Amino acid sequence: MDTFTLDKIEFDAVRRILAGFCACSVGKAVARRIGPSRNPQTIVKWLDETSQMVAAIRDVGLPPFGGVTDISEAVSRAEPGAGATAEDYAAIGATLDATSRLRRYLVALPESLDHLVALAANITPFDAEVEAIREIVDADGTVRDDASRRLGELRREIAETSRKIHAVIYGYLQKPEVTRLLQHAQVTLHGDRYVLPVKFDNRGRLPGVVHRMSNTGATVFVEPNASVEMNNHLADLAVDERQEVQRLLNSLAVRIGPRRDAITATMRAVAGIDLLSAKAQYAYRFNMTCPLVTERGPLQFSQARHPLLIAQADHQERTDVPVEQRHAVVPIDVRLGSDFDLLVITGSNTGGKTVTLKTTALLAVMAQSGMHIPAERGAIMPVFRDIFIDVGDEQSLEQSLSTFAAHVKRLHYILRKADKSSLVLLDELGAGTDPDEGGAIGQAVLDELRNVGCVGMVTTHLSVLKAYAMNHERVINGSVEFDTRSLSPTFHLHIGTAGESHAITVAGRLGLPKRLTAAARKYLAQRGKQFRKAIQATSAARQQAESARVEARQAKLAAEDRGENYEAKLADLHRLQGEFETWLASLGEMKAGDEVAVPALKKTGTLVRLELHKQQAVVNVDSMQVEVPLRQLMPSLGQDEVRSQIAAMRQDILDQAKAAAEDRKKSEHLQAEMHRSVEHQRHRARQFDAWIGSIARLRVGAEIPIARKPGKGKVVKVDLPGLRATVQTDAGEVELSLQDLFPQTGPFAPRPPRDRGRPKGKGRGASAPPADRKGKGKTASAPPADRPMPRRSPIGKAAKAKRNKLLSIEPGQQVYAVPFGKRATVIRIVPEKDQVVLQSGVFEVQLPLADIEPLGPHSTKK
Repeated sequence: MDTFTLDKIEFDAVRRILAGFCACSVGKAVARRIGPSRNPQTIVKWLDETSQMVAAIRDVGLPPFGGVTDISEAVSRAEPGAGATAEDYAAIGATLDATSRLRRYLVALPESLDHLVALAANITPFDAEVEAIREIVDADGTVRDDASRRLGELRREIAETSRKIHAVIYGYLQKPEVTRLLQHAQVTLHGDRYVLPVKFDNRGRLPGVVHRMSNTGATVFVEPNASVEMNNHLADLAVDERQEVQRLLNSLAVRIGPRRDAITATMRAVAGIDLLSAKAQYAYRFNMTCPLVTERGPLQFSQARHPLLIAQADHQERTDVPVEQRHAVVPIDVRLGSDFDLLVITGSNTGGKTVTLKTTALLAVMAQSGMHIPAERGAIMPVFRDIFIDVGDEQSLEQSLSTFAAHVKRLHYILRKADKSSLVLLDELGAGTDPDEGGAIGQAVLDELRNVGCVGMVTTHLSVLKAYAMNHERVINGSVEFDTRSLSPTFHLHIGTAGESHAITVAGRLGLPKRLTAAARKYLAQRGKQFRKAIQATSAARQQAESARVEARQAKLAAEDRGENYEAKLADLHRLQGEFETWLASLGEMKAGDEVAVPALKKTGTLVRLELHKQQAVVNVDSMQVEVPLRQLMPSLGQDEVRSQIAAMRQDILDQAKAAAEDRKKSEHLQAEMHRSVEHQRHRARQFDAWIGSIARLRVGAEIPIARKPGKGKVVKVDLPGLRATVQTDAGEVELSLQDLFPQTGPFAPRPPRDRGRPKGKGRGASAPPADRKGKGKTASAPPADRPMPRRSPIGKAAKAKRNKLLSIEPGQQVYAVPFGKRATVIRIVPEKDQVVLQSGVFEVQLPLADIEPLGPHSTKK
């Protein structure tokens, strides 16, 4: 694609943003070189992959790229005699191991993400090579002592010889007759030799080898004879060690060298997946959508935002720039190629005309590069063979070109290259010369673009081009809005309306004296009055038609959204109901002694009993009885949240079916609330899994955070069956519950208020006027917003008598459990709560007293 265009629309800046989302250097390098394709099938494939990666990141998490580095240079040296070091092989091993983790991530994705699952085939497993490297080289890049018997023996002998030399040389410092000869009593290393600093005048009194003299000549460094032979032997051992190390590294070269092409192909695939992950994160971060790509067709997008401007706004928000200093991003609606091909945009200076051209070009390039675009869902993008833009001051002093000449030269190039599959964007067409001649050139250019059959946009201030748009088929006026009250541009683009430049008004705002602007208005009134009226009348009619088109499109999109939302929620309801019923059925079939999987502990155990009132099961794991939440037995099913989701979905579907249009705002609120609930549930589940992992890795002596002052301590004893741990703190030993360990990141960390983000009131969704800062309107006895106030009925004499009779039931006695329709055995009565704990087979449940009936001697209830 035209490189001049990519430079002018600042696509390099988009590449840099994209590279910032990459996890490893190989991905960043690819992101900085990304470019658009002209092949529709390739573009659709790229976009589908991006969409699936967005779904994978949302539902599963980011792909694992930890440990991946650029190993291209290390791999190129991985052959005998090429000089690959132990550090090179450590990097190769770590990276190849990381690619295996990435491959497992892709393979484990749902079948619906078929494009991503297919990418796993491009990553070759290198388990044997990784294991070979690990047997020889440590992760820090040193050759292991146990890499070979010979190396281990050499290093042990080197250590022993070094110890002996150390003892001999430091023994000299204990002898008074030697220390009198020294400049100072310390040992120095010269190369790999231990030497003593002898005064020059005493140089012959200490037998040994003189290695060097100090710069002043006052000191000579002598290696005593007693250590010379040992040092010689040490040097020989060092040579032998280096040779053995090189032999071992050469053995790795023999393993890695033949796999060089496969490793290179795998790294290329990893870089592509990292780029894909970056595209998805970029799209997710800025709420981008996937456009519909067509080989030939209209260009159409709504609520489009300039990618660099939204990145700037995001940076200002994250760096706490004051609101009044932030730059608002105004979305625009653009269409070409449907009822018209060329759009002539007019309007005030600094009104956003040039930004409109750059936004259109950038979004087209992003889409053809496989990236989602910052626009409303439903955008349509044709595949352009080329995108040409002429924008800005192209004056060239080196080539002796004025601004006008530079634009003409660029125009000549564009008109020579453009065809019906091109997008042409021209800024300030006809400017830089006499308005009459510039207008004539502009009309000729528009004629040529119409003959070519391409789509495009031009900006101008020339009235003759506004008239051209009104008098030619497939050409239409557009304008950037100007607020006559605030005397400033709003940056909104209106299609079908010719705009006025408001140059005199803008000049006045920029400080031009009033007497000059008044004179300018008089001159303006003397010419073009009828022409401006004609433009205004035509613009008004077209604006009404455009407004009607926009309203119809918005209504259509709203109807589609409601329909899709209804169908999706209905499908989710049926799925959740099926899963929940299946789970309940499986619970009913469980009995003591059944083997169950506990994924959080990564083990299996034997079921002891179910305690439904506590939503947990007692499981025998490794001869220890542990209480496991039912959610952990079947992580995707059986949660309390499932019941509430089913109920909420059913109610939401009924509401939408009865009054979709009237209840749209409430539906959106409920949808957002449900999304927050699901996200919160997933977050708590991830917290619990991480906490269980931390508990499983507890070791005596480890320093861990705790929920007691001073906030940390060392583990002294761990009692997993008792769910307790003894920790040593500054204040002494303290016995804690496991729940008190890892308090900030675990599942028992403080939760945000449950009613955050909900309307205040006496129930879900109830609205009430907000209380002011002084607390007016608050009621001390008001219930929590997510818990309706229960209504209590007065207790009569009959009810009291029945309650007293139930309270008199003894443990072990049989009663009839109404909810279950069967007999159960009483374990204990909890009178202060009016509750009873029952045992029925493997189940241990807690019910209200009102839900049981005493059994008489002749009862027929089973």
